[in-house]
Amino acid sequence: MKHGPERYFFKRAGWISDQLIPPDLLHKIFRKHCPWHAVPKPDPIDPYPGDPLTKPRRVFCRLFGEGVQQNAEALVDLGMSMEVERAGSIRPEDDSNIPAGYTYLGQFIDHDITADPTPLTQSGMVDPRAIENQRSPALDLDSVYGNGPLVNGELYEADHVRLLVGRTSPTTGSAPGGVLPGDFPNDLPRRADRKAIIGDPRNDENLAVAQTHLAFIKFHNKQVEILKSKQPSLAGKELFEAARRETILHYQAVILTDFLPRIIQADVLQDVLRHGRRFYTDDLKGCMPIEFSVAAYRLGHSMVRPVYEWNRIFNSSPDGVAATMELLFEFSAVSGSRGEGDDPFFGAPTLPSNWIIDWTRFYDFSGVPGVESNPDSNLAREIDAQLSFALKNLPEFQVMNAPPVFVSLATRNLLRGRLLQLPTGQEVVKRMSDAGLDVGPLSDVEIAACPQHDIVVRHAFDKATPLWFYILREAKVRNEGNQLGLLGSRILAETFVGLIEHGPLSVLKERPHLRFSMPELLAEVGDLNPLGSTP
Repeated sequence: MKHGPERYFFKRAGWISDQLIPPDLLHKIFRKHCPWHAVPKPDPIDPYPGDPLTKPRRVFCRLFGEGVQQNAEALVDLGMSMEVERAGSIRPEDDSNIPAGYTYLGQFIDHDITADPTPLTQSGMVDPRAIENQRSPALDLDSVYGNGPLVNGELYEADHVRLLVGRTSPTTGSAPGGVLPGDFPNDLPRRADRKAIIGDPRNDENLAVAQTHLAFIKFHNKQVEILKSKQPSLAGKELFEAARRETILHYQAVILTDFLPRIIQADVLQDVLRHGRRFYTDDLKGCMPIEFSVAAYRLGHSMVRPVYEWNRIFNSSPDGVAATMELLFEFSAVSGSRGEGDDPFFGAPTLPSNWIIDWTRFYDFSGVPGVESNPDSNLAREIDAQLSFALKNLPEFQVMNAPPVFVSLATRNLLRGRLLQLPTGQEVVKRMSDAGLDVGPLSDVEIAACPQHDIVVRHAFDKATPLWFYILREAKVRNEGNQLGLLGSRILAETFVGLIEHGPLSVLKERPHLRFSMPELLAEVGDLNPLGSTP
């Protein structure tokens, strides 16, 4: 969440360093929204410490070249119109056919391949040296394993084979759902200050992604049990490495055979697998496509629901309590504290037991033997150019007396695309067409036929559409918001297949016929609904 200087290192091109919000626009924002506040001075773009030619661990690349950039104020106008309070908040017609768990599986995957720890300050400024991405562009679960038990022993049990699991805190009679006197092995391991002991602290920024991270910890530990039962002599480092290998291969299979087919067109994925990648080629190995990172993979922002059917206690039933997005952020250590004296978990030392997730409400288990489908399941919001207004009211933003632009996720996405000179949707369509790939371009009318119609037409965004906005509109127009369209699908398919093929461990090379799903992973762990369906 950055609004000041940002730095990105591009393969063959070096650094791009500039203000996310141009200084003249920053001054206008503060004069309009915070006349009492001194207008912040832009931070200088300091030279990179040490050798300016030093290549950071995180490197970006372009699949389609640079593009023509729109006016920053026009992008702010569009971004601020994209986060709306939809009437009724939980209308079925706003839902896609994608089970809601994939929203947060997508976030978990993102944290595995990208890492940007820079905090948003009240002034909107950041240290330009602090925004380098620390995560390797490989689907290797380093967000779970860290650098292994020898370097990050704090993540592991004493045997240095199993990952640590935390326990929940009992709830009292005054808590929703009554007394839950027991503690359950259903929280991330935590320090005394409630911070999660995990490889990537961002996976404790909301409860849904935290519980997803926990599921992968438990899946690794399950692989240890399975391997030990098959090979009793296996122990120590060999046992750990074998379990990690199994976990990573199954994780990659989940991405290829479950996650991606849910959110992109299957024919596009199969074309990439059978005929190879056209744009994310092998000479780009080791870098992250900026069109993926800054545009296409931000589809998940539109999939967030404002309210969830969380478990038997927190739901929309007459006797339930609403599980709002705000509460999902409260029940995490990263976002749940808004300052001194305001503790996450409402003062409990760990996650309260009544907030353990019911996975049967977040995934479709109809294809998993022995697991009954839950009629009270959640579906992700449709993929379109509207984001939930709840994203503007998260705990981390409530402590900021900041202009609305600074807390608008959509606006930040659009301005970041401008900063990094992303091509427009139309430019990408042309470059794909020049390469012999027909993706069926959207017409001006199709782009403009959206809730932001007047703004889109006024700023000619229907003719030169920011790539992220184009991809969201393509999903809505071509697939009714249930999947990305051809252009967005191609970027995701090529990037994920490339990351797996380029990685040190690749399911496509090791076990190309392995098929696995997130429901199967959760069922194998065997901890789908610890609280049950009834008290």
